[in-house]
This record gives sequence, C-alpha cells and structure tokens, in this order.
Amino acid sequence: MEQHFPFQSSQLPYSYVALMPHCDANTLYYHHDQYYAEAVYELNNLAVRHRLTHLSLSQLLTEDLNLPTAQLNRLRNAAGSVYNHQIYFDGLNCKAGQPPFNRLTDEITTTYGSMSRFQQLLIEAAESIIGSGWVWLVAEGDKGIHIVTTANNEVVDLASVSPLLILDMWEHAYLTLDHFNIPHYVETWFALINWDLANAKYMEASGTNGTTPQALG
Repeated sequence: MEQHFPFQSSQLPYSYVALMPHCDANTLYYHHDQYYAEAVYELNNLAVRHRLTHLSLSQLLTEDLNLPTAQLNRLRNAAGSVYNHQIYFDGLNCKAGQPPFNRLTDEITTTYGSMSRFQQLLIEAAESIIGSGWVWLVAEGDKGIHIVTTANNEVVDLASVSPLLILDMWEHAYLTLDHFNIPHYVETWFALINWDLANAKYMEASGTNGTTPQALG
C-alpha cells in the first residue's frame, strides 16, 4: 500500500528471534529499529523542510523535484532507504524452507534453468556490488523477470518494473553474523523468502490469475 506523510516504520511481521539461526536478534533489532527507523525519521524531516508533505513515497522517488542537487540526493537517499527496507522486511518469512511450486518459481526455473542456478546468479549479483547497494528480482510486464542491482539506496525504475524480491547488501544487514561471507548471507536470506507474497506481487505485475501451474512428471 502506498505510503504518505507522516511516514512510519512498518511493523515486523515476526519477532526479533523468529529468524534465528539465519539472522540473529541483535542484527534484526539494529537493522529495523535503528537504521530503518532513522531513515524514516530523516525522510519526514526532509519532507517538511522542502514542503513536500503532499507527495507519496513513490512520488518522492520518481517525480521531478525542483531541489538543488545535494538536497535532492539526500531526499532520494532517505526515501530509497525507507522504500527498499519496507520491501526487504516484508519479504522475509520466519518459516525457513524450500521454495514452493507456484507461478513465480515456475517462471524463475523457466528463465534461469533451476532454482539453484537462480540462487547462484543472486550471489554473483550481490558480489558485483561495489560498496553498498541492493539486489532485486523485478517483473517487467510481458518481458519477464530480471535480476538487477542498485547502488547505495537507489531504487529500480518504478515506472517500468515491479519489485518482487530485494536483498539488502549494506553491511549492517549481514556483517555481524556472516562477516564478509556473501554467499552464506544470500543462502540464509534465500531460505527465508516469503514466496507467497512474492508470488502475489508477480501475478499482479504480470496480470496472471492465481491458478498454480501443473508440475511436470
């Protein structure tokens, strides 16, 4: 659902310990209640300062705002951090397990050959980021799904694609538990993906119905 001023931190759909041992409680608390919450606080302050409280979160990210470059960059960074983190936290599931068979996973295996190949490509995308950023799986209408990366707190082109999955590649998301072991971090995130939510986003973006495809064999 679209966010409007005053922007608020979305509540975690699980407890701080629910993701253990894949994500420890301290990392999750710091990530959600401090880093993400600070981004929300800054975004509200900047929206007031620049008299932009009438704009939604997506409008702050996509509209042509008449601001000096330095101020625009700061606003976009805060808005991007809020937008990206909301997708990230909502996209996790406390019930770790293998991906189910649904429309999205069927599309993934059709596009990339297998779920294991898809996971390896996510790892390669994560390792390709210089500094901090995000790895996305997006749907582009009838052009299928794509793995893309953005730097810092940039977002994908929301006018062209629909975000399905997102992986936070800022060090605060994984350094305490995984240090610099990016493949392990991606594997633990992959085990926690909320596939039902991602599948619903895919079906909305692609205009498909909710019928589960028939398994082969």
